[in-house]
Amino acid sequence: MIKGGAGALIGFFYSLVADGLPIRALAGQSPGKKLLGIRVVDESGRPIGIKLSVIRNIPVGIVTFLMVIPFWGWILALLTALPFGLIELSLIARAPGKQRLGDVLAGSFVIRESKS
Repeated sequence: MIKGGAGALIGFFYSLVADGLPIRALAGQSPGKKLLGIRVVDESGRPIGIKLSVIRNIPVGIVTFLMVIPFWGWILALLTALPFGLIELSLIARAPGKQRLGDVLAGSFVIRESKS
């Protein structure tokens, strides 16, 4: 088991790249997205890679990273999460593709996996 800040940092980096891991069986999916039957694709409909995964997950990653810092990090995370959360909800409600902030930044979309 990895203890302390190292485990949190590994989790943070994984959360940034999880949607774009070059694992053929996942292709645009984290293991959780695989279970839910959804995937992240770029504007052309292809599964995203690591670069777009990082861009897509940076807004949530910033908040997650702040939580690694004892006490003050949690306060900063809450103060950062509030405006990010409001932007996310606004975009999901207004964006034509129902995209969240990370998807708008990366030019990505979350789609249901086709049953073929």
